[in-house]
Amino acid sequence: MKIVILEPLEADLLSYLNNNLLKNHEVIYYSTKDVKKETLIKRIDNADIIVSDNTPLGEDILSNDKNLKALFIAFSGLDHINLNYCKENNIEVFNASGYSTEAVSELTLMFILLALRKFNELSYKNKVIGKELLSLTIGLFGMGLISKRLIELLKPFKIKIIYNSLKIHNEIENENIKYVSKEELLKNSDIISLHIPLNENNKNFISFNEFEMMKNNAILINTARGALINKEALINSLKENKIAMYLSDVFEKEPPLNDDHELLKFKNVIITPHIGYYTFEAMEKRAKIIFDKLFDYIKK
Repeated sequence: MKIVILEPLEADLLSYLNNNLLKNHEVIYYSTKDVKKETLIKRIDNADIIVSDNTPLGEDILSNDKNLKALFIAFSGLDHINLNYCKENNIEVFNASGYSTEAVSELTLMFILLALRKFNELSYKNKVIGKELLSLTIGLFGMGLISKRLIELLKPFKIKIIYNSLKIHNEIENENIKYVSKEELLKNSDIISLHIPLNENNKNFISFNEFEMMKNNAILINTARGALINKEALINSLKENKIAMYLSDVFEKEPPLNDDHELLKFKNVIITPHIGYYTFEAMEKRAKIIFDKLFDYIKK
């Protein structure tokens, strides 16, 4: 089989590429990332298997490879992959779910603490009074691996936690952790953090109505996907001081942002360039997860 590693995975790949299982296959590894359509089409030419990360792969690209049998995506979310096309053409899709649990949950905790101590307003000359976690309520949308790990990290702070997800998770519930409706979470949370996947049902999950329900001193954190929040509603809420602060690692398009991006104009916004998953440990984890799945696949 022809196996194309479409881009560098920012891990030490030598041990994976030297695996005996690959010796009977043609393996092509590209050490540079290039998202231009014409480059991607050329790279995937006649591949049976493609290994990639967060590069968007739509039908306009995948349809040029008639031999394609499987995609191995070294990423958690698959919203950048045309899954309908893959299903219709019997292309199996594998991801690296769980590789960034620690990294993203730690970034979320950092965002929480930066917001409460008003890091965006501080300087070596300027004192600003902050808040402590103990007296606050945090609302988590979604209860997957990242939310569960974040709850563990928050335990020493003894903060009240409410959550909303597709189901009630009895295994985590106690006097400080309760399931609530979406509306209750929006109305009662001092801090709101998004940890849900992006799909057709969740696009614009937070929009004008949701911002109206929030406390005007609420802090909103997004380390999931940019399109979960309606951009126009977000900008309007920041302009009208309907929320106290917005912290985000994700955007409607992948960074870098243009210098005139509207979010850069607000003093009560802290943004990072989609680095929640980006740690040495996470890069190694995702490479191991995705290559283990690849080796299992070609052994069949």
